[in-house]
Amino acid sequence: MNTSNGFDLFCSNLLKLVQSEPSFAVRTHIPKGGSVYNSGDHDLRIYLVEVGQIKTTASSTDGKQCLLSIHTRGDTFGELSLLGMPREETATAMRDSVVRRINSAKLLETICHDEELSWHFNRFLMARLRDQQQTIMQLVTMDSEHRLAATLLRLGRKLGRELAGGRQIEARITQEDLASMVGTTRSRVGLFLKHFRRASLVDQQPGGYLVINEPALVAYLEQGPWQLRLWPTDNSRTVRPPSRAAGHDQRVDRRGGDHLAQPARVW
Repeated sequence: MNTSNGFDLFCSNLLKLVQSEPSFAVRTHIPKGGSVYNSGDHDLRIYLVEVGQIKTTASSTDGKQCLLSIHTRGDTFGELSLLGMPREETATAMRDSVVRRINSAKLLETICHDEELSWHFNRFLMARLRDQQQTIMQLVTMDSEHRLAATLLRLGRKLGRELAGGRQIEARITQEDLASMVGTTRSRVGLFLKHFRRASLVDQQPGGYLVINEPALVAYLEQGPWQLRLWPTDNSRTVRPPSRAAGHDQRVDRRGGDHLAQPARVW
């Protein structure tokens, strides 16, 4: 559960409400791969994850998929049902999960009579808006390599478990999933992950779980693409950032318009 920008207070208060009043929500088991709801459904409910992981995805008219978010224990999702419109996304269980189905009308009635819950709900919605704005900004201002780094950092903070070597993302996320979150191709995600592993930004554990080096990813994102574009080196050498004056120009991927630097020269 996100504890940094407004989600936690509303979700924790909603969980207390559900636990104190069982009739407020219906407990439902969703098997791995099963749908909580599908795009186009007239589903007027909000969901609270009790056990497991749920991902939400959306598809374009030409069939391309976008992984919107991953929700884990204690998270609330599906709040767009408050608009009373058909679902635009699909929610699917990434593993065997248990969710609480909360009727939107009943929740709104409760919020109207509970000033504290109403305040937390407003902050929850503003936090959602803030996250969406950050995602849009990254899509517009970052190349796909840096968007992948930012996505891994976000997933690590939300789904991570602290280990000796970093934070392990507690979800089996495929390269296709990452590509749909970042807005690039699976092959480019594979290339970027290879570079990240060689630069010790990420590591891969048995079973496909990724471990992120949070401080290194933060440094990579804070300093531009030329300062920390690290390609394979041995420990006895240092890597100098590529110099355009030395003939190291950026290479433009004409398929997606993203910039990929040439490997740095080992000095």
